[in-house]
Amino acid sequence: MSNIAKTVVACVAFMALVLGLVFHRIVSPAVLSNAQLAENGLFVYDLPRPVSAFALTDHEGVPFTQERLRGKWSLLFFGYTFCPDICPITLATIRQFDQLLQEADPEAAAELQVAMISVDPQRDTAEKLDAYMGYFDEDYIGVTGQYIDIFNLGRQLNVAFGYTPAENGEYLVNHSGEIVLINPDGEFHGFFKIPHDPEKMLRNFRSVLATW
Repeated sequence: MSNIAKTVVACVAFMALVLGLVFHRIVSPAVLSNAQLAENGLFVYDLPRPVSAFALTDHEGVPFTQERLRGKWSLLFFGYTFCPDICPITLATIRQFDQLLQEADPEAAAELQVAMISVDPQRDTAEKLDAYMGYFDEDYIGVTGQYIDIFNLGRQLNVAFGYTPAENGEYLVNHSGEIVLINPDGEFHGFFKIPHDPEKMLRNFRSVLATW
């Protein structure tokens, strides 16, 4: 092989290496520090917090316990089907984030579960939760149970809620709007702060996955 041919081969190999590195940087998620994540909307604990045992029920009547949070990443949102604004907006945002994740990392999207824990167990029957969650995604889980069990789980996850009387004997439920992030060990990993942005959620979540 002539010197010119060797030079051309070397240049092509070098260019392929550079392009490979560039492509890797494009498709690989940026790894952010916890401080950068917080600035971008996701608070992550330095040490994930354990979640004590709880016993709730999903919209299909199947027990929803701590074991359901193991083996995959979970997004938990505390809301209710009669919510006039923040709940449908938040679930729609989660759906947008989910779709972006499916495009960027289908494998990670397949290992993510989404559940709304009802803060209105008196009105949110399994049937209502089934229909409501189906508006956003058939795989999303609606969860209900006894008030005290929901309250105790919310307290573990720094979620507060309370009731405000409305007209005609009805009531509204005031509740936190954060989206709780549970890691595959079933631990409280952090939470997405409001306001939620699907693209920022994607960037933050992929960063967390890259360092898990």
